[in-house]
Amino acid sequence: MFGRIKKLLKLSLSHDGSSAESGEKTSGGILWRSYDDILALLNERTRPVLAFVSDRDGTRSIFLREIFKALPKNEKLRNVLNGPCGAMLLEADSLPEDLAALGAGSQYHIAVLAPAGLTPLVVFNYVTKNPDALAAEIATVLEKLAPHWA
Repeated sequence: MFGRIKKLLKLSLSHDGSSAESGEKTSGGILWRSYDDILALLNERTRPVLAFVSDRDGTRSIFLREIFKALPKNEKLRNVLNGPCGAMLLEADSLPEDLAALGAGSQYHIAVLAPAGLTPLVVFNYVTKNPDALAAEIATVLEKLAPHWA
């Protein structure tokens, strides 16, 4: 599952590392978790989750790649994703059934998901926004949502 994701991580402007758990990858200070690792994290404590769905489709991948590079540059976003919220990195062609049924990879590629059921709360338009502005918007949304699950 993490083959293309590793490639995407390498395209980001920082190191590509792995935590002790195989479903976790670090990029630019953001700990990206797999679907199973997010579920385990949510069992410990409920929290909003940023879902990032990578996609091979050339009409999407060019935008998603640039946004993925911009996310770790935003300090506020790094802090919120490594603190009160979680980050999940998925591939569009190997999504868990329940996430695909809720629109992952088709209705959204970047979204904040509710901890209960991983349903989308906020979906971000990754095509029309400047990547740095989108990273700032995501950080603001997560900061406002996080206290509701503290």
